Amino acid sequence: MAQEPPFISPSEKTYLKGLVHLKIKIMSEMPNFNYIDQLADGDEAFKSKLLQVVKNEFPLELEQYHEAVSSSDLSKIASVVHKLKNKISMLGLESSYLIAQEYEESLKQNKTSKKESFEEVLTLMTDFINSF
Repeated sequence: MAQEPPFISPSEKTYLKGLVHLKIKIMSEMPNFNYIDQLADGDEAFKSKLLQVVKNEFPLELEQYHEAVSSSDLSKIASVVHKLKNKISMLGLESSYLIAQEYEESLKQNKTSKKESFEEVLTLMTDFINSF
């Protein structure tokens, strides 16, 4: 049995366990069309329009996000994250929405906590959106 390094405090250990739990939750959460299906209520033409909106707008918002990150403008990053939350919600990513919400709030406090987790969500969404 491997021993834990002696420099990890109990609070750090709890924090790390939380990060692992969050990572597992994000990785097990898959984008889906459940919310879009509810909105469309069987209207395939409307569903198709909604999907096209997501497919067209997401890459633009993703580019805006990366530009804002490059400029280190935290208020601009927060603004783009706020817009991206809509797409996250539309794709049924409930845990990811909470991460985006926490990231947006941290940015408003001039912090960048949740950035890595949020960017994992963006990768997941990009892969999913590129598949339809």
